[in-house]
Amino acid sequence: MKALRIAWRAPLALTLLLSGLLIVTLVFPRLSYHRRDRVIASWSALLLRTCGIRLREHPAAGATPLNQLQGGTLLLINHVSWLDIFLVLAIAPAHFVAKLEIAGWPLIGALVRGAGTLFIERGRRHAVHQLNERIQSMLNAGRRVAVFPEGTTSDGRRLLQFHGNLIEPALRAGVLVRPVALRYTDLSGQYSPAIDFTGDVTLVASLSRVLGAEGFIAEVHPLPPASGATRQQLAQHARVMMAERLALPLDDEVAQTLRRARGQA
Repeated sequence: MKALRIAWRAPLALTLLLSGLLIVTLVFPRLSYHRRDRVIASWSALLLRTCGIRLREHPAAGATPLNQLQGGTLLLINHVSWLDIFLVLAIAPAHFVAKLEIAGWPLIGALVRGAGTLFIERGRRHAVHQLNERIQSMLNAGRRVAVFPEGTTSDGRRLLQFHGNLIEPALRAGVLVRPVALRYTDLSGQYSPAIDFTGDVTLVASLSRVLGAEGFIAEVHPLPPASGATRQQLAQHARVMMAERLALPLDDEVAQTLRRARGQA
């Protein structure tokens, strides 16, 4: 069955990716942001369906559904898969912040770049400062910007440490920081290792697993705005809210290791 699913879904996904590349290359330069957003949402929803993803949005009490957000907003999202970007884009198109390596991914890199993704080059001293200026400019213009504060993917069964560097533009622009918690399950509601995109798993291997699986349920949980006077406080509050919403443990192994090392010094 897995081979049959791949044989059925892969050509559809490839056709969709190629058509998307043509759209962002030839059509987007002529469209306003508002019209681009409508195209991005429809295209992303179609890609998810092609990959067997059933999207479900479950706003928490006191939270605004993503498609009702108005004005500049910074979204903080836990990172599980390359699919995360398309989950959010299907509901509320935003400018994602991603590592520069993604820009080089076959097809997908060109697509997310054309859709307005902001890339950060690791290892450059002034990269974060320059990116923060671009993020603030987007927020001041009333655009949504989405950040993965973990900085990398997890297996979806824990939350890694959150980094607050890219939250600073929200404080400067005076906009709300809204956490969005993501969870993937199989069609019976259980964790599936097929969604794993950690360690040495390549994009091609992950895509093969996703296309070959029976399907997934992708839950998107918008949460109330995070509070805090500093970027660190905002990041911590967002992390705690996500953990509570998804009933996930906090992975503080790095922090505990540092505390033990300091105690032995």
